[in-house]
Amino acid sequence: MKFKLRPYTSLGVDKACIPVTMRHEEVISELCLETPEIVNAAQQIMQSLNSSRDLSDCMLPGCLEDITREDMEIVLLGTGSSQPSKYRNVTSIYFDLFSKGSLLFDCGEGTLGQLKRRFGVEGADDAVKKLRFIWISHIHADHHSGLARVLALRRDLLKGVPHEQLPVVGPPQLKVFLDAYQKLEDLDMQFLDCRHTTEAAWDAFERSCGPSDGQSSPSSHTNSEDTRISKTCDANATLFATGSPMLSYFKKTNVPTDHSMAFPLLTKLQTVLHEAGLESVVSFRVVHCPNAFGVSLQAAQRSNRVGKLIPGWKIVYSGDTRPCKELVEASCGATVLIHEATFEDGMLDEAIAKNHSTTIEAIEAGNAAGVYRTILTHFSQRYAKIPVFDETHMHNTCIGFDLMSINLTDLPVVPKILPYLKLLFKDEIVVDESDDFVEDIGAAAP
Repeated sequence: MKFKLRPYTSLGVDKACIPVTMRHEEVISELCLETPEIVNAAQQIMQSLNSSRDLSDCMLPGCLEDITREDMEIVLLGTGSSQPSKYRNVTSIYFDLFSKGSLLFDCGEGTLGQLKRRFGVEGADDAVKKLRFIWISHIHADHHSGLARVLALRRDLLKGVPHEQLPVVGPPQLKVFLDAYQKLEDLDMQFLDCRHTTEAAWDAFERSCGPSDGQSSPSSHTNSEDTRISKTCDANATLFATGSPMLSYFKKTNVPTDHSMAFPLLTKLQTVLHEAGLESVVSFRVVHCPNAFGVSLQAAQRSNRVGKLIPGWKIVYSGDTRPCKELVEASCGATVLIHEATFEDGMLDEAIAKNHSTTIEAIEAGNAAGVYRTILTHFSQRYAKIPVFDETHMHNTCIGFDLMSINLTDLPVVPKILPYLKLLFKDEIVVDESDDFVEDIGAAAP
């Protein structure tokens, strides 16, 4: 938008560059004129959606038996990497648990705006108010820089209403950022380090809640990594110790962690999970930057109409990562794996250099773990509207788009929409090499 100062006769806002508002019907009409085949494609997709609800139980994982549309819905608020573009905002995933609340995994800049685009202004307020907790994968700006705005809005919306502080689970560097920001304004949150939500940390917490006969104190229990490192890092535990390399404390991923310090916060998080119908949230390390994590979210068991126990669904989110065994192990038997796919298959060297994954690597990770569905996200902004992909490998896979909503009941049909996406964007499957500088900036990020 431009504001003209001279000539005086043209003083004011120049509205020439403001796009004309189009009604929904006009958009559909224009699309049909450009791509006539889209009409039949839309009808076929609707038929697929209807048929997916009639599939026999043997074709579905057990956790989807008698599932309803009010159980859970995944909303991809941002599916791009590094910085926002015209078509893809940076990473954020909203999990709508409907009457049981909601969750937010990663919160890049513009997340609040995306919530308003998806749910409307009042709907976005409701979505923020019912958040149960927020989980952040790592400290890069495209994954956390929208967090303060969301927290501040929640604080304002709940002012004068009895409520609990919102748990925010993230890497240790995030606490430094939040503490500094809270010198400006209170964010009404409680921080919990991702390292205190690993499987080892939860095990130590469970032992502290159980019988103590013959057992040592919880603080004496550390994971194998902590035990191994504690023998060698005493002299290097601080930046100023004799002989210590000049390395930031937060870049040391091998510093022992005393999980017992987080037990009060874990108790609160456990209560939050129970109220949301969830069984566990477990963080695990991935290969990207220091203190980068992925997460596994497990729903609690439920009973069907005849009292039969149905296992809970399981969602795994990779964060940013190279393929790694920790991710595959955490994803074993998952209902949905949301995996980053920053680069196309022909850019393996770039993916290795920048600790990201290619499309085929993300798909192979899902196949190795035996997941039901894999959703690809975090695409390089060089792919303007749709990434480059090989459809032959994607029988269980879906391409993510901003504001895309995937209900659990629609998972069976998700891979079937790929041919129609290629039809819709038949003139857009090209690479924008002019945005390579974006990736260079990302590579230089701490």
